[in-house]
Amino acid sequence: MSILNIFLSGTQRTNRGHLASIVKIARSNDKLSREEITLLKKIKADLGISDLVFRSIIRKPEQYPLNPPLSYEERIERLYALANMLHVDKESYDLSLKLLEKLAVGIGFPIKTHQEVVKTAVELAASNADLETFAKAVRKANESKE
Repeated sequence: MSILNIFLSGTQRTNRGHLASIVKIARSNDKLSREEITLLKKIKADLGISDLVFRSIIRKPEQYPLNPPLSYEERIERLYALANMLHVDKESYDLSLKLLEKLAVGIGFPIKTHQEVVKTAVELAASNADLETFAKAVRKANESKE
């Protein structure tokens, strides 16, 4: 365990794990584009992650475990960020899509509905939907097979 992770609150740990998940999608083609770096920096700022921790996450995202969010709203927000990263990373779309499906289950979407949820999320990210529109559609997709 890194010294950076010893005295973390639950929120800090969750935010770092979330950013690491997004980095994994971005790095699925073994490189980061300018657009991906720009989006990662925006997410870093939104999550309140320092530059030092950000560099550590970029170098070794596998050292930061995925900590699923507790609330349904937080799951949708996480999926929104993940789907937007997939939309940016066009080169390795198929590999990133498979990783996004795994991460959707990891953050708490049911196995029965995760593929429909991811399909909806990707379509909405491609159309630059706002978070409110995204959340409504994902809720509907998640309920579709329950």
